[in-house]
Amino acid sequence: MTEAMFDSFCSSRAPAAGVPLRAVNGAPLRWTPGPDERRLPSCEDEPVPQNTRQAVAIKDGFSCLSRRWRERPDVFVGTDQFLYWDPTYDPRTNPKNPPPAPDVYVAFDVANRHRNSYVVWEEGKPPDFVLEVVSPSSRKRDAKEKPDIYADIGVPELFLYDPGDEDEPALSGFELLGGRGGRYRPLPRERLPGGVVGVRSKVLGLCLCVKRSGPKPLDGSLRWYDPAVGGFLPTDHQLEDANHRLADAKREAEARANASAARVAELEALIEKMRRG
Repeated sequence: MTEAMFDSFCSSRAPAAGVPLRAVNGAPLRWTPGPDERRLPSCEDEPVPQNTRQAVAIKDGFSCLSRRWRERPDVFVGTDQFLYWDPTYDPRTNPKNPPPAPDVYVAFDVANRHRNSYVVWEEGKPPDFVLEVVSPSSRKRDAKEKPDIYADIGVPELFLYDPGDEDEPALSGFELLGGRGGRYRPLPRERLPGGVVGVRSKVLGLCLCVKRSGPKPLDGSLRWYDPAVGGFLPTDHQLEDANHRLADAKREAEARANASAARVAELEALIEKMRRG
């Protein structure tokens, strides 16, 4: 990360005024009521990922985290949805300056339900975790503008993953100091079992890392490590592969059982024939 990017992440922001709601990092959140979710445009016209590494990171992040908290009615995992936080924002007069649409985000203590968008003044709090996967065309906005916006909103943790060059993907994590309107401080890197270096999310209790385990397809992808179990969260591709192997093993076992049953029947018939002389 360049010095200019770091300075942008760590820049102080002035808190906004409004009605106090919940607190983040000890600082009260303040918003005024605004339009409800049904009156706000959804994120249907956002640009799609521009490369496979970007697409895989977003897809795997959303699916891995959704599975992890699928039984929790008070945890919502979202992807590519507008995050409305300023009740004075009018989408009709700001078509070229839309609100941020996190690639992947997690909000605790909110209802796990379908949403068109995430509306902060309706939920009473911002998301707790945001992951932005940087694309070539969005690098400036993701690395410079969005961190300042997320700091103003009061998002406690922000992670940036830039697939960049296939051999040099970049991953950084930041925690918000001072609550809403504060500044982001880089989270330290740590070495995981197997020599993988990652960044721990205090909010999620997971470590994010770029896994480089061998010459398999999609190596070097962003992965999610669970220190509690000492392993990575499985991706859709891995689960599908495991299901195929299980189905193959069941077919092989069934074939062996059928062959054994046929052999037993053959021996029983032979014995019976021998008894009859």
